[in-house]
Amino acid sequence: MTQEPLPYPFAEPTRLDVDPRYEEIRKQGIVRVQLPYGEPTWLITSVADARIAYDFRKFGRTEGLKHAIPGLHNTEQIKIPSLLLHMDPPEHTRIRQLAAGAFSPDRIQKLSEWVQGIVDELFDAIEAEGPGADFIKMYSHVLPVRVLAGVLGIPKDKAFEFKQWIDISSDFNNSPEVKLDARTRTLDFIRDLIAQRREKPEDDLLSVLVHARDNEDKFEEDELVSLAMALWHGGFKTTLWQLSTTVFTLMTHPDHWRELKDKPEIMNAALNELWRWIPSFKYGVPFGFWAKEDVTFTNGQVVKKNEPVLVEFAVVNRDNAVWPDADKLDFHRVKPPQHYAFTAGAHSCVGQHLAKLQIRLTVETLIRRFPTLELAIPAEDVAFDPASFMRSILSLPIKW
Repeated sequence: MTQEPLPYPFAEPTRLDVDPRYEEIRKQGIVRVQLPYGEPTWLITSVADARIAYDFRKFGRTEGLKHAIPGLHNTEQIKIPSLLLHMDPPEHTRIRQLAAGAFSPDRIQKLSEWVQGIVDELFDAIEAEGPGADFIKMYSHVLPVRVLAGVLGIPKDKAFEFKQWIDISSDFNNSPEVKLDARTRTLDFIRDLIAQRREKPEDDLLSVLVHARDNEDKFEEDELVSLAMALWHGGFKTTLWQLSTTVFTLMTHPDHWRELKDKPEIMNAALNELWRWIPSFKYGVPFGFWAKEDVTFTNGQVVKKNEPVLVEFAVVNRDNAVWPDADKLDFHRVKPPQHYAFTAGAHSCVGQHLAKLQIRLTVETLIRRFPTLELAIPAEDVAFDPASFMRSILSLPIKW
């Protein structure tokens, strides 16, 4: 007998904490919950169950187009078959491989010098501003936009206007009409850029994708537009907030900041642990998957075919069965398993290597240029955005 769904989320997130009640829920295995919108879904909070859900032979997303998608807000306007978000293999594999090749680790590493130049330029401006400079306004809101605009081929003078439309279309406080207008403007802008690349190709990712569409017949036109939209939409928002929460975390863990400065050789392990420990999204935000067949989870609960599951990967990343004392930030974990900060499987973040490069260069440059860095206001006075779908800091004044 299917259990009665629990109202979800159970609580609003508190800054970067993970609610301790999830530990008790994790012991129960998967539980059925009801979000404000959509049909009931099964909630996944453990690594063992996440591994089952990320088996895309058994779960997919295309089925969700036929359902009321569980979520904090109504997502009917983005139920578009050509979006990578809603595709399953083989269509998903075909399109993702093109994008993944452009964002491969080797290709991204070749961008290091160029990205470092932007990093240095932005930190020059912060240094000129002096103590009290807002790291978010002057850096986090700028670096990912400029980097992604350069990679995709969006004109520098249009990049921030383009960003503004994305901000409007993803703001939960805006009306459906306002969000739809912003999304329409975004799509029109992308279509215009595609037309320009057809007329005059450039050395950028958009030109590569247009060539694949026109000369290699690897895309339908709506798939090309949707992919360009997805790469931009997903590429700067998450990096923007990860930059700010990374710096905030290091400033509120001074022993870790000090050790990172003294032992640069632990940088890779430290960043990997920061990505695991910092919860990016608020509860109930990640998109779910739909079962392609009846699937049994670790507590013996069977998810029936065409039922959804929701992997709360920020909660999964605090699974004490996998990371001992998981709520503790620990730069010295021995052979830690793969975390879920960038999700996993076929739908893992295609731009994660670009995001990681920006965060790594930011932390390394802060250590080199601002070794005495600290918050310019008490940590408890740092405000988080209640309207954002991510754990978003509104302002982060710094001093050195």
